[in-house]
Amino acid sequence: MTTADNHNLLRSLINAAEKAANIARICRSNQQLLSLLVREKTGDEANARFEHDFKTLADVLIQEAIKHDIGNEFPEMKDNIRGEESPNFTNANGDSVAIVVGPTASETEACLLAILQEEHQEAAKLLAEEVHREVTFDRELSEEIPELPNDVDYSQLGVWIDPIDATAEYISGDTMFTNFPGITSTGLDCVTVLIGVYDIATGIPLIGVICQPFLNKLQENVYTSAMFWGVALPNCQSHCKSLNNSPSDRGRLLGIFSSSERAELLQQMLELGYEFAFSAGAGHKALKVITNEVDAYVLSKGSTFKWDTCAPQAILRSLNGDIIEFQTSIKEGKAIPLKYIQSEEERENAEDTTVDWKCNNHGLIAVRDVKLFDGLLEKLANS
Repeated sequence: MTTADNHNLLRSLINAAEKAANIARICRSNQQLLSLLVREKTGDEANARFEHDFKTLADVLIQEAIKHDIGNEFPEMKDNIRGEESPNFTNANGDSVAIVVGPTASETEACLLAILQEEHQEAAKLLAEEVHREVTFDRELSEEIPELPNDVDYSQLGVWIDPIDATAEYISGDTMFTNFPGITSTGLDCVTVLIGVYDIATGIPLIGVICQPFLNKLQENVYTSAMFWGVALPNCQSHCKSLNNSPSDRGRLLGIFSSSERAELLQQMLELGYEFAFSAGAGHKALKVITNEVDAYVLSKGSTFKWDTCAPQAILRSLNGDIIEFQTSIKEGKAIPLKYIQSEEERENAEDTTVDWKCNNHGLIAVRDVKLFDGLLEKLANS
């Protein structure tokens, strides 16, 4: 069994999420840099839900920075850190360049210059310095962070990263509001950085960190982060104090959905007494459940991935909530939680290229109050 002396994994994840937010804000604050960094995803990289899907250098750089920082602090975990994005990025000349965080800022800058080209040397330097800067997110938070048990075996932990969830919102920045206070339909509020830790033997999510880089606007192009975390280890269950809230006195149930959700499901939810909010970003929708602003996030389609849900599910588990498989749970008549390793059935069907084990193929239901599962599963099973 291995342990990490003088390190706290949760604190390291929070600091990595804040560094990610800083990189995202730097890229977003410069319109020339933002337009330069965007390229459209194609082929197998594209998400079928969207007419257009985007990959930015910010996505890849953030992912590799998190992998670099956590892997250096916890070398036992290094080979089990996974992210959404391929590390390859195509530059203006059509050359494929693998983004690598080097041992020094100058080496990382050289890698970025292979993408950005010499005329953007200042941007490459700025981003490289941010990647290598020591970042601490400690605003009224450091005293909250629990000491993790001494017997945690870090070699048995894996990480799923979504460096920028709601990338299209990150690029456009256009905000639309819903009829419900505090819930936006689109916009920078929907952007999240998601870092989830899971047990590689059981696939159970254990630690989650969600950062909203653009929640608190101080002035034009100047933002501070909102940070949420939860720990659901067998002998340590804890969450940030900001989640010690009770459900708001709405006097009604509120569900949050993708705008492309099936009309049949929405009708079923209406019959259960739910009102609807529609919003972008899987991480953002799950966060609204975590913060008790909505009662349930329901998705009937297989359009989210492990990196979208690992962090939110860990936080929900720290609050005695959960995320379950939509179709499987209805079929079984009981709540079947999402897992983060390839199942035996998925391994047996590995040659079936139409099924991606990293995808939550059977949809999901996320709640903070697990008693809601009973009514949802009964109604959906009988419809």
